[in-house]
Amino acid sequence: MQQVKAVVAKALGQPVTVETINIPDPGPGEAVVKVQACGVCHTDLHYREGGINDEFPFLLGHEAAGIVESVGEGVTGLEAGDFVVLNWRAVCGNCRACHRGEPWYCFATHNATQKMTLEDGTELSPALGIGSFAEKTLVAAGQCTKVDPSARAAAVGLLGCGVMAGLGAAINTGNV
Repeated sequence: MQQVKAVVAKALGQPVTVETINIPDPGPGEAVVKVQACGVCHTDLHYREGGINDEFPFLLGHEAAGIVESVGEGVTGLEAGDFVVLNWRAVCGNCRACHRGEPWYCFATHNATQKMTLEDGTELSPALGIGSFAEKTLVAAGQCTKVDPSARAAAVGLLGCGVMAGLGAAINTGNV
């Protein structure tokens, strides 16, 4: 386990605070990622305002890029040092939608199994399963998509939400 600084929404409508949080070592199928850049998305405000759910405290942030620090047992195709975009949809690869070649409709997306916590052990709810307003975060390895290491972190971090959700919805749902 390690401790890092992170932005946390502790209660409905209250100002966010910078807290020390505990990041467990990655378990099976998980990865710890050192965040290099994280966008600010309106979804984070929705979390703080109770518009997503009421599972406070929230570890905010979900539109990020970073470097894989470590991976857990059974993780393949990803290793320490890989430059990645964090995705809030870690597709299963086995459901009907994935087998049809339409992973954006995956029925069984997943997040890290272990919980990050406040110093006192209070479990955090990471925004969209990521929680990247932090120096490091624990995610399901499937939430990590390797990208060209020469790319700018601030630019490719947008792929994890702004492009995937915004542009993806326009193209795949709106047929724009």
